[in-house]
Amino acid sequence: MNVVESQPIPSEKGWPLLGILPKFFSGDPYEYLKSVMLEKGDFVQVNIGPQPVYLVSHPDYLKRILQDNHSNYRKPGMLYDAAREVMGNGLALSEGDFWLRQRRMIQPHLHRKQLGQLFDNMVISINEVLDTWKGTVDTGQMVELREKMAAITINVITNTMFGRGTLPAEKVTEMGHRITRIDEFNGESSMLPKWLPNPKRRQFNDDLNESRDTINAIIAKCRDDKETSGSLIKMLINAVDEESQQQMTEKQLYDEVMTIFIAGYETTATTLAWLGAAIHDNPDILKKLQAEIDQVLGGRTPTFEDVHRLTYARQVFMEVLRMYSVVPFLPRTLNEPDQLGKYHLPAKSTVLMFYHGVHHNPNVWENPDVFDPDRFKPEAEAGRHSFAYMPFSGGPRKCAGDEFALMEGPLIMAMLFQRYNMNVLPNQTFPSKLSGIRHPANGVKVTFSSRAR
Repeated sequence: MNVVESQPIPSEKGWPLLGILPKFFSGDPYEYLKSVMLEKGDFVQVNIGPQPVYLVSHPDYLKRILQDNHSNYRKPGMLYDAAREVMGNGLALSEGDFWLRQRRMIQPHLHRKQLGQLFDNMVISINEVLDTWKGTVDTGQMVELREKMAAITINVITNTMFGRGTLPAEKVTEMGHRITRIDEFNGESSMLPKWLPNPKRRQFNDDLNESRDTINAIIAKCRDDKETSGSLIKMLINAVDEESQQQMTEKQLYDEVMTIFIAGYETTATTLAWLGAAIHDNPDILKKLQAEIDQVLGGRTPTFEDVHRLTYARQVFMEVLRMYSVVPFLPRTLNEPDQLGKYHLPAKSTVLMFYHGVHHNPNVWENPDVFDPDRFKPEAEAGRHSFAYMPFSGGPRKCAGDEFALMEGPLIMAMLFQRYNMNVLPNQTFPSKLSGIRHPANGVKVTFSSRAR
């Protein structure tokens, strides 16, 4: 790469010693960072506590970090130390040759061509939960949308991961609550000094220990249970790395199961909660969704081939991921100095890849604050920068479960809106709170009613 003369870096340093942390905890942290980007540009120095961090919000920079020079950018302690406590050395956190070996064993089982083996189980799991909603629907009870979506996604990931009937319904629900609390603790603690006591630590330890015991017991059971042959865990147990001819150890299996479990449960449930916010502000979306669902499915159960036909549902799901950026940022630290555009960064600098900023960068997207599913029509995507849309990150470390999510999310939408109308209660606002995954801080309040057919 040709080195050009480095330019001064714009800055938003905040308070002495605390930096921008007071802003993080006093309002919507991601909208605050977006305002910094819009005011000062898509490369800005911010101080998180006393530590300078470079906020990066342009696809060209992300391409350099995640693809062209990715080996120079490692995953730092910020955010990842907290995640490692939960997911160990799973695919999202591992590095180097170990990561490559794990990727070779896991990726084929999450590829679109293999998802058909999990599809029928996914459909049954969604219907199981929707069948339990009759009382809520009949009474018009107000509910929190994320909780309802989480009930679906925890059932889906549990049954597709472990096989049907592995956990009783109450244990599935309990596991979902534990994973949610674990994620919220990690999101908050990752931005705080390590020496600062956290009163939620005891609950976090209990949740993590219980989750670990449950998952390890299931892995042991699945090794002997021939009936789970169509489950993802059985695929992972039997996976062999073609180059080394090695299989995963018990610890590696646990780390990968926990990684997939958290990603497959939390992110999709939260994305579908943000769908409610999008419908609140754009009510015509639901009408268009139901029109497509009626045309493609009518009253019948979806098939695997129908996933390809639900084009508008997929576009809506993808636009929710852009608009609300469920994974809003990820950090990297430089091993060696590098040049990002006109800016020179020394070794050991930390960059914060601000995906929510990229998704709302007016130099990248036209009218970025407008919800527009047509952005994801094939003709609109054709000329787009390959690092402009980052819900699953990018480069060699792109999320291995992206196709699973892009099948599961639209499928849940289709089956939900095939059966029910959703009324998002008016006059709500949707700020987010600091967490590993971007949640609506006030929730999304809705009611459901049966669709007359």
